[in-house]
Amino acid sequence: MTKRHTSGIGARTVWRALRFALVGVVAIIGLTGCTSTTSSSASTSATPSAIASSAAIPSPTPALSPTAAPPLSFVATGSMHTARSGATATLLNNGKVLIAGGGDLATWSHESAYASAELYDPATGKFAKTGSMIAARANATALALSDGRVLVVGGEGCSGPDHCANLANGSNPVIKDLVSAEIYDPATGKFTGTGSMTDVTQFAAAVLLPDGRVFVVGQNNSWAQLYDPATGKFVRTGKTASFEAPFTATLLQNGKVLVTGAGATPQLYDEVSGNFTTISFALPPGTPSVTYQGAAIDRTAPHTSTLLKDGRVLLFEGGYLETYDPATGTCADAGFISPGGEWIYPTATLLPDGRVLYEGGALVASAGNSTGTNAAVAYDPAGVPARTGSMQAARDYQTATLLTDGSVLIAGGEDANNKTLASAELFKP
Repeated sequence: MTKRHTSGIGARTVWRALRFALVGVVAIIGLTGCTSTTSSSASTSATPSAIASSAAIPSPTPALSPTAAPPLSFVATGSMHTARSGATATLLNNGKVLIAGGGDLATWSHESAYASAELYDPATGKFAKTGSMIAARANATALALSDGRVLVVGGEGCSGPDHCANLANGSNPVIKDLVSAEIYDPATGKFTGTGSMTDVTQFAAAVLLPDGRVFVVGQNNSWAQLYDPATGKFVRTGKTASFEAPFTATLLQNGKVLVTGAGATPQLYDEVSGNFTTISFALPPGTPSVTYQGAAIDRTAPHTSTLLKDGRVLLFEGGYLETYDPATGTCADAGFISPGGEWIYPTATLLPDGRVLYEGGALVASAGNSTGTNAAVAYDPAGVPARTGSMQAARDYQTATLLTDGSVLIAGGEDANNKTLASAELFKP
């Protein structure tokens, strides 16, 4: 089933379609390593560093690396009270998971956003309603603060009502980009407002810095922001290149933040100096170009970035993996793990044993259309063959949260027929 998102909250899928239209006329070149240049807070170039305007040479889809037995295990758990896609999921200090917002995002003319929230209790396997947000939000960003409260920022929706939706004919859409932010307190079960961001944003990426502040950078937003829980205010920090969805932010072991995304070169943010450093994810010379049916896979714009236990960062793009080592500034090819075709937008979760679990998202057909998948792969950076499995349901735009017992809660999203899901399931290591 072809994804039907066309605009509004479905902007993420617009980028999918755009990228497939573009990659057919570009090819990946092997540049020298992962180089970097320091810049001040001035805007940096948004020119991709590893593409050329020549037609890609068709090549067969690579075979999945050898798979270790037994297959991955997924079991059903309680369902949410509300079917929701594009929600946030945050692990609380008490072991429960806060699921907030989201909506029904299948088609722009009928898109809706919710303010409601609920808590998953691993002890009972059930969801319970909790206080609602001040604003209805989908595709927002949530992050646990040092004191155990949860910061929720941006997204798309509307302030005030518990629910809002675009008109059926698509005219005068009520769902807008949001600048507001709010905080959930597990002790009271309530959301309260906090300072607003300096710029509206959706699909934001956020990390908790060592000093307790929060670094936030959003789609199409050239200004990164810092939120200080002590003052409840956002302030602009150094200017960074504008990123398209998908993009990620990863706190490295040296305290810097790696920011990656489509349409711009990756960068490192240093909270001490406030400067951004432009780097490259280009692989060493001689690394083969990767293509699907004549379309090049742009590995300079990963869908996910995961900090490994040894300090390296595992980058995922289209089913291909590479590692970035902040200590040496070098990149290395880490193989291909897709279960079939180009794999886009799975969630990535670092497991306690050091493996990275990828699940859900969508697989791309020959015509460039994407279909939600139930595929799952656990990648071991130690070189052990990957293990594969299937979730209980195909899910795209789902949440994935590592629980205190090492399980992963996977909730909501859309199935392969674009139906919004209330169901949830657990990955059992």
